[in-house]
Amino acid sequence: MNWLRSMVRSAVFIVLLTGCALSGVATPGEHSEETVSAAVRTARASLRSLLDTHERGPTATYQALGLGGGAAAPTFYARCNFTTHWVEETGWNPQARQALKLLSRAADVGLAPSRYAEPTLQHLPDSLARANGPRRGLQLAVSELRLTDALLQYLLHVQRGQLQPHTLTPIAPPDSVTARLVADQLRQALQAPELVPALLRYQPPSRSYRLLQQSWVHLLHATPQDSARLMQDTTAGFRRVAVNLERLRWEPVPDSEYAVVNIPAYRLQLIRNGQVLRTHRVIVGKPETPTPVLRGRIGVFVIAPEWRVPYSIAVREFLPELQQDPGFLADHHYRLYDWRGNRVNPWRVNWQRVTPEKFPYSIRQQAGSFNALGNVVFYFPNQQTVFLHDTPARSAFSRPERALSHGCVRVDKPLHLAEYLLRRENRAGELTAMYQHVRQHEKQRINLVRPLPIYLQYLTCETDKGQLLFLADIYQLDTALANALFTY
Repeated sequence: MNWLRSMVRSAVFIVLLTGCALSGVATPGEHSEETVSAAVRTARASLRSLLDTHERGPTATYQALGLGGGAAAPTFYARCNFTTHWVEETGWNPQARQALKLLSRAADVGLAPSRYAEPTLQHLPDSLARANGPRRGLQLAVSELRLTDALLQYLLHVQRGQLQPHTLTPIAPPDSVTARLVADQLRQALQAPELVPALLRYQPPSRSYRLLQQSWVHLLHATPQDSARLMQDTTAGFRRVAVNLERLRWEPVPDSEYAVVNIPAYRLQLIRNGQVLRTHRVIVGKPETPTPVLRGRIGVFVIAPEWRVPYSIAVREFLPELQQDPGFLADHHYRLYDWRGNRVNPWRVNWQRVTPEKFPYSIRQQAGSFNALGNVVFYFPNQQTVFLHDTPARSAFSRPERALSHGCVRVDKPLHLAEYLLRRENRAGELTAMYQHVRQHEKQRINLVRPLPIYLQYLTCETDKGQLLFLADIYQLDTALANALFTY
């Protein structure tokens, strides 16, 4: 390539002109200039020339060099005075061989090895046999730069993911702050006694991520035959695991105590210090009204709640019933109100003239065993107005597939969850009054002193007692996400 020939001439000129190496203090794993070969000294000089952006500008320079991580690699070398870390006279040094092995096993962390472990990097020692003099030094520099770029991309992707959270859009090249962060992480790893464990420690620390990643590695490397099959299996293999590890990278680091709902598992768990304290079966949204992925804090729950029917449900489901029979409301313990909050007699409304676009009423259901929210509802602020609640239709919890709701999460044995929330605040003395309100269908609002963090996840594979389980993709989200991850 023309740009590479130009870089060769520049690198040769730098070496002949200076006749000396670049200054700088060596970090552990680096060598002082007095101990390195002429080819490595040329490589170090070439790095500065290759990364000089004055002529082309940063974007064009990085694109010409094939740097997928944008400014991350240039930042790394600028912060270490353009010292090489991976090359020696004959090719890769021992640390580089460790790094290449890590990249070749990127599937262990749900990343595609082909994105990081370039074949040309693996074969550098062989290709060097055909390069002599300054060209050899330049080839070392280019290889050094590409390996660093691959490692920095790996670090960024393993921590934050390859896509913008909850989208199908690739993440942008790292900004200056992120570039400095991953550059410093790589430098710290280079100074550690063992490079690979030091790099792997930057994976997300969440319980869900760690369990899934560890179970996947165990399964992937159980036998060579299983490994090959799992890498190709699109329904219960690498792509499914990669999709879910990506989702887990989007999540914030959870608190030491929290509730988590995995939507495809139809399950809520209470976690404290990495241990499961309680498990509740749940009912989640139907595919046409899916439960969203979100996070919040349960700050209040209400005993014997009144249900205020959402407008969308009122016009989509209730209006057709009312047009057939205005007695539908009384039959199901509902009341009708106008926009001022005054009660309205549904028999005095000409329902044939009411349309979904002009529906000036609100509908509320009284508290009781028949109430759609059941005996208790748990609120956590969120833009989607989703919450947890009881249900009078408890037989549905025995069904294996429970995507049945309008989007909110119905919880089995919800009063046990209410008990837990009170006991964790040393308020067990309030339980008697709580159950009395349940029996008498009297509304009671209970504000929590310590709101409980809650996470609504969408994970189609997870770990149970060390075994990897693949769950139904009830909202059909995996395929689009996998295509976005592996199209580059």
